[in-house]
Amino acid sequence: MSAIVARRYYKRGRDALGRDDLEGALEALRSALELAPHSSSARISYAVCLARRGDTPRAAQTLRAGLGTRASAVSRAALWVTLGDILTASGDFLGAEDAFRQAASQSGFEARVASGLARVYGKLGRYPEAFAQLAIAGRALAEAERPTDHDTESAPRR
Repeated sequence: MSAIVARRYYKRGRDALGRDDLEGALEALRSALELAPHSSSARISYAVCLARRGDTPRAAQTLRAGLGTRASAVSRAALWVTLGDILTASGDFLGAEDAFRQAASQSGFEARVASGLARVYGKLGRYPEAFAQLAIAGRALAEAERPTDHDTESAPRR
């Protein structure tokens, strides 16, 4: 029962976040997180909301707390990459670099990790590394958009 209520709070919070109603989003997402502390989606959304309000230390703390829970590999990578984004915004570039590197081991996050590292390296003045990461991000995005064999087999023939 509490999982259903937590999901409703989460959806309400995401909708409020989409409307840029940060106070409403914070309230709903905090409730979702209290009811389902293991929910990485609620935790990430709550941290993003905190960061948008300018409370990046609390946002980072919220994400780090989620890394201490039993989360799937994909959820852990999402927590790490979001932590990297928040640490970049707060100016902790070395911490952000470490967070992005932690997320790099999970398949499916290549473009987000590379673009995050490019921002970090750009801020640190490490421009050759930043450009190299941008190239990696571009290749990862192109690869993600390429149709798979399964997609082309089911496509209508002309």
